[in-house]
Amino acid sequence: MVKRFYILATFYLIASNAFGQGLMSYVTLNKNNPYIGEPVQLKVHVYTTTWFTSGIDIENIQVDNALTVYFRSVSSVKKHNGKKYAGVEFYYNVFPTKDGQITIPSLVIRVETPKEGGYKGIKRTLNTKPKTISVKPVPLGYEPQNWLVANSLALNQKWSMPLKNIKVGDVVERTINRFADGTLTEFIPATQWDAINGVSIYPQRPKVSTNKSRTTVSAKRSETVSYLFEKEGEVVFPIINYVYWNSSSKKIYKKQIDSITVFVKPNVDLVMLKSLKKSLQREEVEALEKNPFLIFGLTPKTFFVYLIIGLFILVVFVKILKGIFAYFKRAYHCYLESEKRAFNQVLKAIGNNNYTAFSKAVRVWLSKLDSPYSTLIHMINDYGNNDLKKRFKAINENLFRNKKENDNTCIIGMKKELIIVRKKYLKDQEVKRHGNTNNKDWLNPTRL
Repeated sequence: MVKRFYILATFYLIASNAFGQGLMSYVTLNKNNPYIGEPVQLKVHVYTTTWFTSGIDIENIQVDNALTVYFRSVSSVKKHNGKKYAGVEFYYNVFPTKDGQITIPSLVIRVETPKEGGYKGIKRTLNTKPKTISVKPVPLGYEPQNWLVANSLALNQKWSMPLKNIKVGDVVERTINRFADGTLTEFIPATQWDAINGVSIYPQRPKVSTNKSRTTVSAKRSETVSYLFEKEGEVVFPIINYVYWNSSSKKIYKKQIDSITVFVKPNVDLVMLKSLKKSLQREEVEALEKNPFLIFGLTPKTFFVYLIIGLFILVVFVKILKGIFAYFKRAYHCYLESEKRAFNQVLKAIGNNNYTAFSKAVRVWLSKLDSPYSTLIHMINDYGNNDLKKRFKAINENLFRNKKENDNTCIIGMKKELIIVRKKYLKDQEVKRHGNTNNKDWLNPTRL
């Protein structure tokens, strides 16, 4: 009894905590009884009564006996029990690969959202309930190896040479391209190549690709076969039929490639026929049995080209960074040794109302200025106004004649006046040295 009470109490605390924070998440499906290969739209809904302070993290959806494709996320607003919820809906397509029951597992969703009335995001973990889908097998009367579910199917074919003047020993390549909307390349069935009397058939490895946008997915399958004509006379290429089931209209559609009749002419040079046949057989084995060696999905040649280009860009980038760093290092070093920095230290001492630091900074500044003045009072007498002269004289008398070392005499008011004194001095020196105030070759022309 006590154990049961604790279990109920724990469940109550968890439930009240979740609902008190106004969070909910669930999964919806647009159908529960699809065929093999028929896409099921899966939406993951995540809502809060406040807002999300960071991105929503949903674990990868792994469904046994199905392929899952993510499309997009959409912001949403809804009302529930009189409360307004803001949320995000995540759209997926689930493509069953086997008939029977498949299960969408419980999803772990990590969010960060503040409590109602709060502002600081708090990390939470939500779990959705599992969903079950009952997948129907291929309908009776249709071959499973030729079954396709798609919104539409387009196809075309091309031949490597005209079929009007075919003779014994000729090799012709035939390529059939299929474009299916609303499915993946894994579901486009392979073409069944019928045997043809007097012709040897050598299929090549198919080329497939899947294209996905924010709302749709489509697939392409390109198949090439080589025909070796071994006998003269009439050769008939039979009709090739393709079918697909449209889940929107609930109908089966058929597409076909019409039959073709070719008249093969005789060829006196039949010695080459055996060598051609062996060559085609070898190519077929290499195409069907050997997987191409790829590095990150690229051929070795393409990968090394990209690698060399990437290394070159990296070396150039590093050199540019080194040059920029060296430039700023030199500029900073020059600034540390400059008259401008020394004068800024004088202004800093004035701002701190520290006469001791002010006196030291003035001596350093005058030495950097390369002026004939050994003390500041002489420069002030030549370039300062009467108020500055009187104030500086009073400060010196107060500190040295009256020996009031602990008296923080106000020197803050001197900042503007000293800036004016410096400008007048620098301008006067520039005129004396060059006779032209617009000359930019002197040490401090831009600091006036």
